[in-house]
Amino acid sequence: MQFLKSSGAVGLELDTGIIRVVGLSGVKHAPSLAAAGEITIPEDAVSEGVVDDVDAVARALEELWAKARIGSREVTLGISNQGVLMRLANFPKIPDNKLAQALRFQAGEYFPIPLEEMVFDHAVMGEVDGDNGLQLQILLVAARRDLLDKSLQAVQKAALVPRVVDAAPLALLRTLPAERLESSVLLVDVSNGLTTLLLVAGGIPRFARAIPHSLKSYAHELDRPLEELLETVRQVATAAQEDRSPSPEDNDTWLSDTGRDTGGGWPSTGEHTPTTSQAAIELPGKWEFELANEIRSSISYYMAQTGEAAVDAVIISGRGARLAGLTEFLQAEIDVPVEIIDPLVNIKGSAQVNGVDLRRKGPDFAVTIGLALRGLEE
Repeated sequence: MQFLKSSGAVGLELDTGIIRVVGLSGVKHAPSLAAAGEITIPEDAVSEGVVDDVDAVARALEELWAKARIGSREVTLGISNQGVLMRLANFPKIPDNKLAQALRFQAGEYFPIPLEEMVFDHAVMGEVDGDNGLQLQILLVAARRDLLDKSLQAVQKAALVPRVVDAAPLALLRTLPAERLESSVLLVDVSNGLTTLLLVAGGIPRFARAIPHSLKSYAHELDRPLEELLETVRQVATAAQEDRSPSPEDNDTWLSDTGRDTGGGWPSTGEHTPTTSQAAIELPGKWEFELANEIRSSISYYMAQTGEAAVDAVIISGRGARLAGLTEFLQAEIDVPVEIIDPLVNIKGSAQVNGVDLRRKGPDFAVTIGLALRGLEE
């Protein structure tokens, strides 16, 4: 079993109930998996991407580093919470040495956070035609300083060095093959504590959202502990649901207006009550419909703002991608191809290390892999 030396890159993700780490070696054009690991933490230690118990997270990090046998103490830390905001803006062309200062001066126009309360960064994505000639197309990223500081405190208390801090949704872009970046895709990361949506067109992030519609909320709907979620078989509608006909309110929230077959083993979502013969069939519930509505509204917003056609695909990552039947249900509901991410497509060699099989758990580690890839770029 090998140690990851300091020449490699380490991605670190703090999620509700779990911490994940991935170490890569090699160079950014030909990386290979060197280490991987995960460790459970109390559910209240990290909530919706925000560290609430610094000591508990720090202790878990120390144990994880020993368990995953990672020699490097430098990490690329992913952050994802309601205080992480992204905007795509056009800005007049000015010299590079003046751009950062000018953007900070106008940051208040783009983010509802006082400058002294945010950590702010930017990346030039390219140039576009403006009313007065060429303009810079710039991706602006801001994070609430108080929320970020909690993550940094936990990492540093575990004697780790956060060499890079990256917005977790952006990390997913590095796991996609180059040809996918040429199209329009909506990346949906369904993690334990938060779901993020990032719409990318032509390789450029167009908008991002974070919603508390997560696996934790799914577990709450099922009345199951979060750690049992993927081992839980979804039950059919309750007896009360089976005994009554759908009401108009149900039609608004629960039912499709097309009555189409959702495929993948899902029964039709047309207006009917489940029959006895359907008792063995897994049914979607409120959580799945709400997730589909969030995806649908994000696509509609993008189309309305840009005038572009519908996105080419929805790519699901995170632990939620492994929920049986979810991709088939979403594809039927939003009428857009839905697929599960393969974060190993750009990784060479074995997909299993330290007892972690990333062929099976790849979607769980997609963000973490993307963060490690960012580390190789530095």
